[in-house]
Amino acid sequence: MRETRQSPSSSLAEVGVLVACALASACNQKSGPALERTDDEEIPIPVVAEPPANGPKLGALSDVTPVVDRPSRRGVRLGYLHAGALVVRAAEPFGMRGCEGGWFAIRPRGFVCASGSATTDLRHPTLTAMALAPDLTAPLPYTYARASRDTSVYEPDPEHEGRVRAVGPLDDGSGLAVVGSWTALDPSGKDVRLAMTTEGRFVPIVDLTPAAASRFAGKVLDDAAKLPVAFVVKRGVHRFGMHDGVAEKQAPLDYHARIDLTGRSVDADGVELWQTADGGFVRARDVTLVRERHELPAFVSDEVRWLDVSVMTGAVVAYQGTKPVYVTLASVGRDRLGGPGADAVTARGEFTVVAKHVSLKEHAPTTLAERVSIYDAPWTLELSSGQLVVGAYWHDRFGIEHGPGNVELSPADAAWVFRFLAPDVPEGWHGATDKLFAGKPSIVNVRK
Repeated sequence: MRETRQSPSSSLAEVGVLVACALASACNQKSGPALERTDDEEIPIPVVAEPPANGPKLGALSDVTPVVDRPSRRGVRLGYLHAGALVVRAAEPFGMRGCEGGWFAIRPRGFVCASGSATTDLRHPTLTAMALAPDLTAPLPYTYARASRDTSVYEPDPEHEGRVRAVGPLDDGSGLAVVGSWTALDPSGKDVRLAMTTEGRFVPIVDLTPAAASRFAGKVLDDAAKLPVAFVVKRGVHRFGMHDGVAEKQAPLDYHARIDLTGRSVDADGVELWQTADGGFVRARDVTLVRERHELPAFVSDEVRWLDVSVMTGAVVAYQGTKPVYVTLASVGRDRLGGPGADAVTARGEFTVVAKHVSLKEHAPTTLAERVSIYDAPWTLELSSGQLVVGAYWHDRFGIEHGPGNVELSPADAAWVFRFLAPDVPEGWHGATDKLFAGKPSIVNVRK
């Protein structure tokens, strides 16, 4: 597994202990910033100038460092920062109420408490060790790994310098992001190489393997590339030729092959075939066919960006107003449309995007996949239904019903959708909510 970051001495004792201890204490404060004084009085949202781009910076120390709309622990969360992130701040705090380090305005909007979960001291060891920022241009924001067997999660042992102690199990097959590597002594005193997680904890590298994330990706649509498009979601599918009205089997087609179509279909002995852009044919029953919609939902207008998801076919089309701009496949809940006893159903309806996460935090890792824990799910959109649109690095079953009910996209597709749909996640932030910016929300339309 590729090492992503290493302390100069490769010793947990010098930097890793401080990092993990800072993260561990901050991570327990899920409800808001670390506050030294009470803040029970309602505070109005102040009008402040956006800090200049060349201003000083504030660093995040916590797994989740909240950004709120006013200098108060009772403020509405606009989003959050993740440990190691640096964001531009105002030169002076707006106030100190309920925050010993002061409330700092940050770009482009909001306030962060510079105590406990954030700091203005850019020499803090957590900022050094967690400086590996997510890659926002790649299919996956981090290096991802899967547990190759049942193993343990560790944290620094405060009673023994340079040693770690177990804090919980990690089941075989569980997935997580890796942001660093360190050397320490395990509880038995054995020297062990450890991978650091985004939460500042550690897993033995020997018990991890690289996550074999799917390389499947959809297609950008424009004036030259239009619907219909077909995708192969079954094994043993072939292309066909046509000779004197008779379909003749030709070369096999790869699983997840994307096929451009002309829009022309023919009937050969009762079998529907669609013509491919290169002059061949595919049987309609062998592929997932995605056609252009002629009847659109009532909410559609030119400025609305939205996602159209078909539960029956697993097809996903992104639209700018009435224009389709991207087509791909998703995995929906394994029970699809539901029925008696069904519990893995993708809810249908028109849902707004209420939050976006570069990688998912504050979410139970056992709810994203069956029988394993999934951490750091990338490019996640949180919907008003409570379900998610998420980049699934743990399987390759796109176009086939799978999982507990979220809309699961390949990493590359999820990255594209993440950038396309609002709200935008500001530079340096790890997540943003629909409270951050005004304007029409993005909509995910899930239909039969």
